[in-house]
Amino acid sequence: SMTNEYYKKSCLETDWSEKVMNQKIKNLSKVILSFDKGRGADIVVFQEIENINVMKLLIKRGLAKSGYKYTALIEGPDTRGIDVGIMSKYPIKSTKLHKISLAPHSTRTTRGILEAKIKIRKRFVTVFANHWPSQGNIDETRELASLVLKNAAMKVKSGLVVATGDFNTLHDDLPHGINNNILPVFEDVEVRARRVKDVAALGTHWYRGKWTSLDKIFVLKSSLSKTAQVDHKSYEILNHKFMLRDLEWTNRDTGNTEISSDIPHRYNSQSGEGFSDHLPVAIKFTL
Repeated sequence: SMTNEYYKKSCLETDWSEKVMNQKIKNLSKVILSFDKGRGADIVVFQEIENINVMKLLIKRGLAKSGYKYTALIEGPDTRGIDVGIMSKYPIKSTKLHKISLAPHSTRTTRGILEAKIKIRKRFVTVFANHWPSQGNIDETRELASLVLKNAAMKVKSGLVVATGDFNTLHDDLPHGINNNILPVFEDVEVRARRVKDVAALGTHWYRGKWTSLDKIFVLKSSLSKTAQVDHKSYEILNHKFMLRDLEWTNRDTGNTEISSDIPHRYNSQSGEGFSDHLPVAIKFTL
């Protein structure tokens, strides 16, 4: 019943064997542990993951010695079975999925926003995991997602509040969900970080010759205090050489064949090479 031929072919012809999955676990583990001198982030948010079982397999088979003990994923309404998930070295005390209705702009279903309350020693951090509707949807659908996030975040009564993920929002979105609803109450840590340090990567996602930062980390301004601060100089878009590749592609505007260097190397299930078509973002907070 799939109408998208690309997804249909992928579904019918990709052999997700145990061997293929283990190779992807190995590759992703290498990326995760490339942050903070091999330790990996205390909290990792995934934008596209099938279920909580594969996240637990990632920990068991790839990250067993890295301190990850806790996972969060609530099955959402995405018809392809794609969800957002969180793994943490600290206890996840509660979770909630905020569903996003795209009506009246679309009849499609989309991933919800996963809220997780995490206890770090005597303090709490609330993390919102996002993967907003893609650019294949009209801009109004992402504004609906922004309102769900804003309303949920404003209800958190205490502790640091962080929202992260793939927000799929371009600068020319109109209406612009991030500008209209997120930035008035959240800080975009990448913007502040670029003022105080050299961020080598041009963005987190490459498409047809252009870089964009679809992937963001936001912190709720009202949750910052003397005891909860952002270390802007620690901000990274992870772009290690092993994660990148050269790509030959056809420029649709000119019809010319071009070669672009150092773009994200997405995973290829047949060769076992690659990682993701997005680059991860990371930052440290001081509690």
